[in-house]
Amino acid sequence: MKYRLLVSCGEPLGVSYELILKTIKVVKEQKKFIPIYIGNQSWLKLLASKYKIKIQPLVVNEKTVTQFESVTLPENTFLFIDVSPKKGKINYTDSFSGLIALHTLEKLTGIIKKFIELQKPVVVLTMPVSKCNIMKFNSKFLGHTEYFAEKFNVKKQNIAMLMEGIDKEENLYRVLMLTRHIPLCSVSGNLNVKEISKQVTNVVNFVDKYENVKIKKILFCNINPHSGEQGYVGYEERTVLSKSVALIRRLTKKEVVFPIQASDAFYYARRSKEVLVVTTYHDQAMIPLKLLCMYNLVNVTVGLPFIRVSPGHGTASDIYLKDKADVSATKLCIQKLSEFVNNVSN
Repeated sequence: MKYRLLVSCGEPLGVSYELILKTIKVVKEQKKFIPIYIGNQSWLKLLASKYKIKIQPLVVNEKTVTQFESVTLPENTFLFIDVSPKKGKINYTDSFSGLIALHTLEKLTGIIKKFIELQKPVVVLTMPVSKCNIMKFNSKFLGHTEYFAEKFNVKKQNIAMLMEGIDKEENLYRVLMLTRHIPLCSVSGNLNVKEISKQVTNVVNFVDKYENVKIKKILFCNINPHSGEQGYVGYEERTVLSKSVALIRRLTKKEVVFPIQASDAFYYARRSKEVLVVTTYHDQAMIPLKLLCMYNLVNVTVGLPFIRVSPGHGTASDIYLKDKADVSATKLCIQKLSEFVNNVSN
């Protein structure tokens, strides 16, 4: 059985299209996938010419791609759904780039829904976008995770952001963020016992099903310095977090270490592949992950009716058109998707 791999090309004004071009061959090597790219064909061809990469996109429409059960194409040819501006000419300002990225997401969402309706297996790779550029046209856009949750009617507590990274010594880290793209001052107010336990349970079940290991230990990080100093430097460890941990232990039957400093949690995780680190806010996860793994990071959205991954970095607009994009995160995305579908197929 072959999976449709839908790849959204992301933000034109960044490294997303460059990364697409540099990993087309890597994707084609994965025999489990029928890759289908969605983006702006003119921009892709322009970059291909600049980087001297030979490509021949075969432009198809949404109806056509649902009819393929298998397809064999020449080396530099791939299926491509073109997202052209609804009006006006290509100008590649920030606004235009955000509009293309949003239209790409909208097109991607429609195609995913069609595949789900037809009960055809589909996985998704989304390339980085600029939230601020998209927000010029959709003020409620907070990121891919929240966007897909809304579009597929998935409740907030059922969605989880699982980050996976590999360091130079090939150690793998699995890290769950309990809160995502919200201000730091709002983190405490967004911690809820049922939502926390649901996120952790979903991630544990996902790893047990789709990966080559079973989670044996959960390292649940504190939110306050020194774990709150018994309430003198914060109360969350003694209230919402301790209640969440008790419920997680009951639901998962796993060992949960709590409270634990993030530094200690990542040090322990470095020595064990059977560990899940649970962090309370975005940068508590991303700072150590970036220091340890650099750009060898993948973002996995758990809880959607399909598997979606994305490179664990942003658009990197500072190296736009400089031929310096690091492909390690995109390659890891492809590797993890292949692992996921192989494990569920066996």
